[in-house]
Amino acid sequence: MEAWLIVALALITYGSRSLALLVLPRPSATIEAVLARMPPPIFAGLATLTLIGEGGRIAPVPVLAAALGALVMTPRRSLALCLSGGFAGYLIGALVA
Repeated sequence: MEAWLIVALALITYGSRSLALLVLPRPSATIEAVLARMPPPIFAGLATLTLIGEGGRIAPVPVLAAALGALVMTPRRSLALCLSGGFAGYLIGALVA
């Protein structure tokens, strides 16, 4: 993937989130409670899909280690820390495999 594309996607992602924080009104307490519960199920769904390899087989060791690394960091509730944990887990899994 091209570096400029990654930068453009990051700008679009974080720019739209920043703009939404500045422009949109704060959601009601009920909506905030629902939104606060969404990240764990979304992460679980994405993680489950990545753990299943081709033909329904279990994914390779580096992928399993990446999922474990990200899972360990989920109590921090920080996407950056989850990504860092996943990256570290992948590197460790690649060294072990």
